[in-house]
Amino acid sequence: MPNVVAARALQAPVLEIFASRQGEGVAVGDDHVFVRFGGCNLVCDYCDTPESIPASAGRRRTVNDVLDAINRLAPAGTVSLTGGEPLRQVDFLESLIPELRSRGLRIYLETNGTLPAALERVVDGCDCIAMDFKPASAVGRDFWEAHRWFLSLGGKKIFVKLVLTDRTRETEVRQAIDLIATVRPDIPLVLQPASPWGMARSIPLARLESWWNLATARLSDVRILPQVHRLWDIP
Repeated sequence: MPNVVAARALQAPVLEIFASRQGEGVAVGDDHVFVRFGGCNLVCDYCDTPESIPASAGRRRTVNDVLDAINRLAPAGTVSLTGGEPLRQVDFLESLIPELRSRGLRIYLETNGTLPAALERVVDGCDCIAMDFKPASAVGRDFWEAHRWFLSLGGKKIFVKLVLTDRTRETEVRQAIDLIATVRPDIPLVLQPASPWGMARSIPLARLESWWNLATARLSDVRILPQVHRLWDIP
């Protein structure tokens, strides 16, 4: 079993592994075990885990280390792979995900949707893909073409989250809606008003309702959901 041994010895930067409830998106409220990877390819102005951005963030842990930690927390259920950007660790995920699935665990991937080539390598092992849209107002440049490829790869497993702040432009919201509508209009879209954090400020309710109306005119599944874990004061 030399290949299995080698795969389980692979390392990736991990900040924390913990059990909590999902606080965002379509699975809000569900019990998850979270594996937070270090390192991100973006710096969003509303990021609420800035400590996860540097490539040096976290501690190097093997696949076996992560499996042992998860086994202590969740003999069954869902594992959320988050970050940072977990797809930066795609070699590690290619070894970790099959091990988790062999234990009967579901895989929930949280990603910024900018690394479609990496997604292609692990998409078959994912049960749910929570994909952020990253407009230029949040990260300094747009990723619409990468997002389009990402959506196409994700199929029925994917939903989109668009964080809305006082810097978000209506043209960006319209472009996000148009992109989803042209790929598949039944892809769920979560409009997430930003929790005040760093440079991010939330938006007026009237603007949020206006953008919800724009989205529901073209998409079949649109939801307004804030970061619920912040209301609950849980990680």
